[in-house]
Amino acid sequence: MSEIFETISACRVCNSRKIEEVLDLGNQPPANSLHKNNLDMPPLVPLRLLFCNDCSAVQLGETVDPEYLFNEYVWVTGTSSTAEIYSKEFTKNALTVSGLSKPSVLEIASNDGTFLKCFQHEGCEILGVDPAKNIADKAIKNGIPTKSEFFTSDLALSLVESNGNYDIVFARNVIPHVKAIHSIIEGINILMSEESTGIIEFHEAGLILKELHYDSIYHEHLFYFSLKTISHLLEMYDLFVFDIMPSPISGGSWVIYFSKVKKTKTKKLNEVEASEEKLGINNINTWKKFSRKVEEHSDQLKRMLPVGQKIMAYGASARSSTLLNYCGIDSRNLIAIVDKNPLKHNLLSPGTEIPIISYQEGLDILKTEDNLFLLAWNFEKEIIRDLKQDGYKGEFIVPLPNDPRKV
Repeated sequence: MSEIFETISACRVCNSRKIEEVLDLGNQPPANSLHKNNLDMPPLVPLRLLFCNDCSAVQLGETVDPEYLFNEYVWVTGTSSTAEIYSKEFTKNALTVSGLSKPSVLEIASNDGTFLKCFQHEGCEILGVDPAKNIADKAIKNGIPTKSEFFTSDLALSLVESNGNYDIVFARNVIPHVKAIHSIIEGINILMSEESTGIIEFHEAGLILKELHYDSIYHEHLFYFSLKTISHLLEMYDLFVFDIMPSPISGGSWVIYFSKVKKTKTKKLNEVEASEEKLGINNINTWKKFSRKVEEHSDQLKRMLPVGQKIMAYGASARSSTLLNYCGIDSRNLIAIVDKNPLKHNLLSPGTEIPIISYQEGLDILKTEDNLFLLAWNFEKEIIRDLKQDGYKGEFIVPLPNDPRKV
């Protein structure tokens, strides 16, 4: 296989060459490259976190080819009941902030259309854009109009030409994934009129630092934005953040609202800006301290696993791949990983070669197990509730946030 990645020499946001490594998680396969057997093993790519000393943007040192990462995708939004419940709240907030009834809505990286469906139920005209053909096909089958393409400024121009501007343009947990970051932000600007509302949801850098979410660092996530750094990126394209709300997704995210005209910042936004400054989120020394804590956490976690005994795990998520590979936990430690997503069943976890099995198969094995390693810890309440209701009586080893623990 030819090289599927390239190493950057300048900041992806401001093009400064003053970029410095703050964390090295070793060589790892792309997190969603699940495979069928050992003959089919994915390539290894350095997983390093860099800090830009000019604009403070935290980003990966290597860029994996987006075609490799996203053409066929295995995360389906509707798999999580938390995401499905949250989609209703997200829609309600978006409509309130926009101040429009039945606005036209476009979602970038719309996945299976779970969030757009809520807008559809409110009578909105909707369109999704997603590069993963397998997921886009699923959305279309479910009645969500979807273009199976990468979102770019060129696509935005053609959409405005045929459909006009959109009243709400939103992108959830995708902007940090994007190699062509400037094209996508320019495209958002093109789609919006002066009356439009833009919305971006992203995993909060401050929470990554505070609660040690190093498992959220993987090759699909090129950026680890703070409010300051994402605001700076948007302002490069005359887009201005005016409000912010928390989200439960990814263990904790921010939802920012922005427009093409400067609006008065809300009290909440001013508070978050001040908090970032106080906590040093945009300071390189804070990220270096984080790196030392990651190393300590890995040692602590390995000591919690039973010695000489294989146990079950739950959640073959992308973040589980980073955790397992960095900590050196593999098929010698784990029997299998249970996951509800049928696209992952009968495959092996990348780099660690652990079989992924269905929820029902997992329940059959768990009847006799005393320990379960909860890799999808960010859905802890939902998963523990379901497994206890379905008869699992053992303990849960929960790796994060912060120190690993047993419940």
